[in-house]
Amino acid sequence: MLQTQQSSPISGLPLEAQNALRESETRFRELADNISQFAWTADAKGWIYWYNKRWHDYAGTNLEEMQGWGWQKVHHPEHVDRVVQRIRESFENGTPWEDTFPLRRKDGTYRWFLSRALPIRNEDGEVVRWFGTNTDVTEQIVAENALRELNETLEQRVEEETRERLQIWNVSQDLLVVADLKGKYLSVNPAWTPTLGWSDSELLGRTSQWLLHPDDQDRTKGEIGRLAAGQKTLLFESRFRHKDGSYRWISWKAVPDGGRIYAMGRDVTDLKDADNLLRETRRELAQVARRTTLAAMTASIAHEINQPVGAIIANSEASLLMLARTEPDLDEIRAALEEIVECGNRAGDIIANIRAMFRKDGQERQPLYVNDLVRDVLALVKGELERHRIVLQLELCEDLPKIVGERVPLRQVLFNLIMNAIEAMISLTDRKRLLSVKVQIYELHDVLITVTDCGTGIDPKDMSRIFEAFFTTKPEGMGMGLSICRSIVEAHGGRLSVAPGMPQGSVFHFQLPMGG
Repeated sequence: MLQTQQSSPISGLPLEAQNALRESETRFRELADNISQFAWTADAKGWIYWYNKRWHDYAGTNLEEMQGWGWQKVHHPEHVDRVVQRIRESFENGTPWEDTFPLRRKDGTYRWFLSRALPIRNEDGEVVRWFGTNTDVTEQIVAENALRELNETLEQRVEEETRERLQIWNVSQDLLVVADLKGKYLSVNPAWTPTLGWSDSELLGRTSQWLLHPDDQDRTKGEIGRLAAGQKTLLFESRFRHKDGSYRWISWKAVPDGGRIYAMGRDVTDLKDADNLLRETRRELAQVARRTTLAAMTASIAHEINQPVGAIIANSEASLLMLARTEPDLDEIRAALEEIVECGNRAGDIIANIRAMFRKDGQERQPLYVNDLVRDVLALVKGELERHRIVLQLELCEDLPKIVGERVPLRQVLFNLIMNAIEAMISLTDRKRLLSVKVQIYELHDVLITVTDCGTGIDPKDMSRIFEAFFTTKPEGMGMGLSICRSIVEAHGGRLSVAPGMPQGSVFHFQLPMGG
């Protein structure tokens, strides 16, 4: 690295000339400090002894740090060696210097500068000093690079994207269609033939009305009208006639753009059949489970409580007989009454034990993330939400501590609350069906899950009884669901409650202690 000592460029001149030169330099520096560029001067050897104010404001430095060759400190490490080599060659050869490189700003970021230096010569042609400038060209370089990259890759990217989209169009197993705003098909992909049996020549230039199930025609016409008005279709199911005469369920997503409708349809017939079968199976299993549980519970209570009740009856009858004697044996009567009390207490203990067993399912408690429980249940009900066009508003709480509990019963509680909320909104036609599930920390030590619907709500006169066993507001309900849910929550040291929604619906609060 070139190192020199600072030398005065005016030393050796007559005093009057030195004063005039200094005055000229002062005016020059005042001017240089107010230009938009960075400016600097160096002696004949390249030792920089002055920078204008803008340089120091940008770099956050002072002359003591930057004089001489100290400017290397603000150069980018990947460029500094090249810059030093080229400017040193210019200083040695007395030739003008120009280069472009990044300089570090005082906040640590870099900007690009076009830098130039010209030699100042005396009457004899000797270099007496150098004058340099740095001009910020960051925006120009960024724009040039972006334009260069765009020019170099645009044609290739267009070709690749066109090829990729054509490949997707041809190999997609989903039905893809481009239609005008009246629903007339302008283009269809090959998947229509294996899915529905129709060729593109049979489909193009026609709407879907001749393919639709009669029950779906009006709904489809209305949906196309909404698309033509600029709305999107996120989920719409309709039945299309196969060429063999059968009907297939197609689930559609569509968007309008530029006077066209772009739609994608997926055959969900098998999924709907499986879902219907699963729903029916679940319904049957639930009925069997409820009957089995009630039967087992009734038999258990009858068996366990029969003995102490029988003993109570026997001792009561014996006491009555003893009291009927002419001279009753009070000690014997007292003993019988004490046995009655003992048997009554034993019956109470049996009932308490049965209730405790009812709250447990034999699972071991373990640390659980509430967010995971919520996600698991929402995955199970995703199909129900889509089927009934229910908008889910989910708000989880990050960095939430674990709770300790039994996974399956707690998931069953949340599943029951969400399914109840869905059922409460199915009949809505005058407003958006919105389900809100929120997880938050409550009073520092509890986790609170809130399930809110905008359905028809709970009659105020039924609010106080909603968790009672065998009480139900559903025509086919058993009245056990919410009662069991509350038992499970309370067995975990928590609390389950309900409040009216505002302005409609219901709000269920499912509260559990952290760490068990």
